[in-house]
Amino acid sequence: MSMPETNKRKRLEDIRVYSPSRGNLAIKSEALPYTRVAEPETAAPRRPVLVPAAPADKRRTLLDLLRERKVFAKAAAIACVFVAAAALIVTVSGYNNISAVQKQINDLNESVSRMQIDVKSAERTYLESIDTEAAQRAAADAGMSYPVRGGNGN
Repeated sequence: MSMPETNKRKRLEDIRVYSPSRGNLAIKSEALPYTRVAEPETAAPRRPVLVPAAPADKRRTLLDLLRERKVFAKAAAIACVFVAAAALIVTVSGYNNISAVQKQINDLNESVSRMQIDVKSAERTYLESIDTEAAQRAAADAGMSYPVRGGNGN
């Protein structure tokens, strides 16, 4: 059984039809007999939305456009993140400075305690080096005597 001329297979380029509403490829139904092309549904026509015309003196400004796109909210969120990061950096650097000063204070306290130990040691050495009996003998040999009351030296 031979097929009629209209039912013979054709090349794809020959049967392509541009249809923007139903896709890029639409096939003619007579070219391929066993393929059925769905008929487009008839939808109710869309009613245009009526927008009142803006007065001639009122025009949309850049601020209006930015408000519509919520740019200010996004910029505020980003600014808050930067402020929080800056506060964190300031806090950490403050703790760093405090710990550096505390280290210096600890070093100074340590050197003061070492100096106090050295002073006590020197004082002990000094007191141990003085012999009061030897000083009294040396003064008696030199003719020195204790002062008497009255201030005449007799």
